[in-house]
Amino acid sequence: MSLLNRALGMGRRLAEARMTETVTVGSYRDGTGPDGSPTRVLVELRYSGKGRVKYPSAAVSDRSDPSVVFGVQEPLLSPPTSASDVLEGDEVHVDSSTADLSLVGRVYGVQGAPQAGQTTSHRFSLKEL
Repeated sequence: MSLLNRALGMGRRLAEARMTETVTVGSYRDGTGPDGSPTRVLVELRYSGKGRVKYPSAAVSDRSDPSVVFGVQEPLLSPPTSASDVLEGDEVHVDSSTADLSLVGRVYGVQGAPQAGQTTSHRFSLKEL
């Protein structure tokens, strides 16, 4: 095994050690719970397991449109590189977190393909739903 492959493997193990959330990712539809309340129902599971939800900055950036100015925060989901079935438009449900309990219960939409190549984890851009 080459030095590069060993270093990449070590980087992936370190990245996974920092993944403090458990997430369920897939396609969902509207449904009803046992008590008749509205809920989201998982239709197709793409990934379930550890990941890291990160807001790259505590600051909200201003974006300017010709007619309106609005604030944007762009969170990221970093699951292991083995989570390769995640697709644009999938929903990410945060089931638990050992680092930040305020993330539990949040739902995000995947906004595109992840970074690819020699990465230590995938990094999916998210939009909070």
